[in-house]
Amino acid sequence: MKILFLTVVLSLFSILQAQETLPTERFGGTYVVKAIAADITREEKPKDMSPLTITNLDNGNLEVKFTFKKHGQCKEIKLILEKTNNPRLFSVVSPEGKRQVLVEETSVRNHWIIFCEGELHGKWAKIAKLVGPSTEENPKAFEDYKKFVSAKGFNEEKINIPIQAESCTPEQA
Repeated sequence: MKILFLTVVLSLFSILQAQETLPTERFGGTYVVKAIAADITREEKPKDMSPLTITNLDNGNLEVKFTFKKHGQCKEIKLILEKTNNPRLFSVVSPEGKRQVLVEETSVRNHWIIFCEGELHGKWAKIAKLVGPSTEENPKAFEDYKKFVSAKGFNEEKINIPIQAESCTPEQA
């Protein structure tokens, strides 16, 4: 009887402990941008994307880093996404403006949707990215993404598949 009681208690403890892990606590590492939908002008849309590096910080915030080339120069962007009362919602303030960032888990392991809405260069913008661990296509994750962007008011024609760019280092010209 004691063994049965101990087994039940340990099972309940492990279930409760698993529920304490927030989805965004599993969101970290290097991710490839697989799809992007945005309501910004054609000139502002990225044609190629380097991988994103997401780091969970001790205080619950997220650090996001990526690189891109502009006029032959490598630029690195590093943003701190500050946690809010909603464990999936973050805020970010940068020189481009203030935005809210929603991190949504898809039904496919390690595939996430990052939805950003707010001010970008003085204009209101919304952007939704599907990210995953590799360049390999995943039809189920893409279906989840299409449903999400449709619910956020994007037309399916707004979805672009970016060219995968290598990360550069800011010292490169």
